[in-house]
Amino acid sequence: MLASLVGVSLELIGSGGSILTIPILIYLMGIHTVLGTSYSLFIVGSTSLVGDVNNYIQGFVNIRSALLFGISSITTVFITR
Repeated sequence: MLASLVGVSLELIGSGGSILTIPILIYLMGIHTVLGTSYSLFIVGSTSLVGDVNNYIQGFVNIRSALLFGISSITTVFITR
C-alpha cells in the first residue's frame, strides 16, 4: 500500500524515490536508520532497473552517460556512508 503511494506521488511530482521511501521505512515501519537507508537504496535501485531495462530495449539509453553517472553516484554513496 505504501509503495503504491510512493509510486503515484513520484509520477505526479517527479522527485527521487528515496526522499519518500526513507521516512516510510524509518518512521512508519520502525526500521533502524542505517538499515532503512540501505533498504531504500535497494528498493529504489531495483525499481529503477526495471524501468531502465525497458528503456534500453527501446534504444533510449546512452550507456556511456549511464556509466558516468552511475559510477560517480556509487562512489559518492560509499564515501558519505
